[in-house]
Amino acid sequence: MEGTNARAMMLVEPRQFSPTELPASPGLNGGWLAVEATGISGADVQVWKGEAKDVVYPLIPGHEVVGRIARAGPTIPYPVGTRVVVEPRIHCGECHRCKLNLATCARRRPSNSYGFIPSIEPPGLWGGLAEFLYIDPAARLHQLTDDVPAEVGTFVHPLAAGHTWAVELPSLQEGENVLILGPGPRGLASLIAAKAAGAGWVGVAGLSHDRDRLELAKRLGADLAIDAEREDVGGAIAEAIGRRPDIVLDVTSDDPEALFTALDLVRSGGRVILASTKGNRAFHFISDVLVAKQLTIKGAMGATTVGYQWAARQIDTDPRIDDLVSHQFPLSEASRALQAAAGLLGREELISVAVTF
Repeated sequence: MEGTNARAMMLVEPRQFSPTELPASPGLNGGWLAVEATGISGADVQVWKGEAKDVVYPLIPGHEVVGRIARAGPTIPYPVGTRVVVEPRIHCGECHRCKLNLATCARRRPSNSYGFIPSIEPPGLWGGLAEFLYIDPAARLHQLTDDVPAEVGTFVHPLAAGHTWAVELPSLQEGENVLILGPGPRGLASLIAAKAAGAGWVGVAGLSHDRDRLELAKRLGADLAIDAEREDVGGAIAEAIGRRPDIVLDVTSDDPEALFTALDLVRSGGRVILASTKGNRAFHFISDVLVAKQLTIKGAMGATTVGYQWAARQIDTDPRIDDLVSHQFPLSEASRALQAAAGLLGREELISVAVTF
């Protein structure tokens, strides 16, 4: 790779991409990934819009990366040419956050995550919207079969989060009932994971503009798909299963009301997984419901390594996932990819978005 330059789309300020080239220096301790595809998530949209907290520009967005090992340093467990998924979070293993097994690492500020590290930090190629990605010595990689198209492989990232949020964090038991608020990519991934783990019933609730995603949820095995703007969610659940769900997962997009819905609908003694940020807005919260219903609430950020291991296996054996990447764009159209993921190009048939090389 000596002398190789990587084309990249650098976000110099919110909503402003600048095509550039950066050297993929061979003299570093980690390795290099030849990027094949990068998924675009809601977090990337927040960075693009300038709504993400403490982000330092310029940077190269994109943290849902799939590619092939182009250079393998001593810390890379796979040979050159192996297709892998890169976990977005980089864990130093030494700070207090890593020792507590939290998703965030204190090694870098504002974030030790691909797609969020400023390009002023060498070697600058810290995001998936580039031909090459630097593989930090502490990065965690997961092998992905060549049978899976690269753009489909990007859905390993939502799948891993779905398993972490719907199965691991609530300690889902076989036969339990789960309600998922939000039919976005990670909501649909949570549906797949919960069903695979033996949930007895899974319902998915969304809004009227989510009608395509709600229809897809039914095809993916949802026992109930509810348009919350047209139906009474609680009434629909009562009619379907005759009781409140054991677990409610909030995977909505910047919707403070969803938390109140989750607390209201979950059974007494149940679990609520909050996997949705609320834009740092203050809102009135009544804690008595937690006490009266003896609820457990857990915050969710990112996916665990266990989630990634499950997702890499699942995507190789589940042909339904082929339909979950609905839009593809070349690197030169990165701005349109972000617009599509934000719903600015229309929401019809929009599931998830990938940039391919």
